[in-house]
Amino acid sequence: TPMDYTFAWESPRATNPRRASGGGASRIPCSPVTPCTPVKPVWQQRCEDASARCPYPTHFALKQSSKGEDRLTMDVRIGSDDSIWAVFDGHRSHDVAGFSARIFPSLVWQNDHWPSQPDEALRASLCECHESARREELKGGSTAVILASVGEYLWCCSAGDSRAVAGLIGGGVHRLSTDHTAQVPSEIVRIQAAGGDVEWGMVGGTLPMTRGVGNFDLEAAGFACLPQLSSMLRSGAEFVVVASDGLWDVISDANCCALVRTLSANNCAAIADELVRTARGLGSADDIAVIVTFFPARGAGGSSAMDMSPSPSPNFTRSLQPTLVSIPSNGNFENFGTFGDFPNFTMHWRPPPAVRELPFGPLLEVHSP
Repeated sequence: TPMDYTFAWESPRATNPRRASGGGASRIPCSPVTPCTPVKPVWQQRCEDASARCPYPTHFALKQSSKGEDRLTMDVRIGSDDSIWAVFDGHRSHDVAGFSARIFPSLVWQNDHWPSQPDEALRASLCECHESARREELKGGSTAVILASVGEYLWCCSAGDSRAVAGLIGGGVHRLSTDHTAQVPSEIVRIQAAGGDVEWGMVGGTLPMTRGVGNFDLEAAGFACLPQLSSMLRSGAEFVVVASDGLWDVISDANCCALVRTLSANNCAAIADELVRTARGLGSADDIAVIVTFFPARGAGGSSAMDMSPSPSPNFTRSLQPTLVSIPSNGNFENFGTFGDFPNFTMHWRPPPAVRELPFGPLLEVHSP
C-alpha cells in the first residue's frame, strides 16, 4: 500500500504561474515522522511535571531579554511533600545559572543533613554547586535564591540580589532573602576585611553582586559563595514570590504582593506572567524569572501561626503559636509585616537557640494578648 503523505505545505516557487507546469502547482509532501523539535523546552517540561506533583499551587514564568541568562527550577522529593523552588540569575554567561538549576535539587535531596537540618543542607548544596562549576571550568556566575518547604517551615537560601518575598496571612509582607550587593555597607566591610576591592560600587570594579555562584576570577576581589539562610512557619505565609532582579528593580516588595493578591482574588490563571508583563510595562528590559507559590491553610477552623487580625472583642483571647522571623541587626521592621497596625500584640526578643548558630539577626516572637 503506498504511504499516505499529508500535503500541508506548498512551495511559493512551485505556485508561481511562471514555474508551475502540467496545469497546476507541484506539491511537496511532508514527512510522516514526528518533528525533531520539542514542543516545550526541557526546563519547562520539568517544571510543569514538578508543579503537577507539588502540594502547593505554583505559577512560574521565564521571559528572557537579549542576554538570556536567567534560569529557574522546581522539584518535589519523591515520597514526601518536601519541595524546592529556585531562581538563578546568570551574568557574564548563562553557563553557571543553567548548571546550578539542573543539579541543585538533587544535591539537596541527597545531602545527609536533609531533612533534619534544612539550613545546613541548603547551604552545603549551594556551595557544592559553586565547587562543581569550578571543576567544570564554567565561566561567568549567577545569583541564587532558593525557597524550600520541609515539615512545618519554609526555608530561604540566598546569595546575590535575586529575592524571595512572602505575602503574609493578614496582609503583611516579609522579605525572606537578603540582597548582597556592593552598595550594602556590611558587604563592603566584609570584602575589605578579606583583602578584596570595591571600586565604583562594584566588586573589582566589574560586578555589582557580592555573593553567588561562580565568578571564580573575582574571588580575589571579594566575590564569594556565602549563602544566607532564614526561615518562617509555612502557616504564616499566604504565598511567596521568588524572582530575579528583572522584577524587583521596578516593583517593590509591597507592590508586588498587593498585585499578587489582586490577581489571585480575580482568579487569574497566569499570575507569574502578569507580574512579568507589569515589570515590562514599568521599563524592565532585563531577563525576568518569577515563581509564585501559594500555601493554602490546612484544615478548617485552625488559626494561622501569623494571623495578626485584631481580637474581635476585649475579652477574646486566642492561643497563637510563637512565630519566629529573622530581623536585621539594626532592628528595622520595614520588611516584617504591619506590626504597627495591631497594637493588641506584644513582641518579645530572645536570642537564637544555642544548639545552632544562625547567620541572621535575633529572632522575634509574636504573641497574642
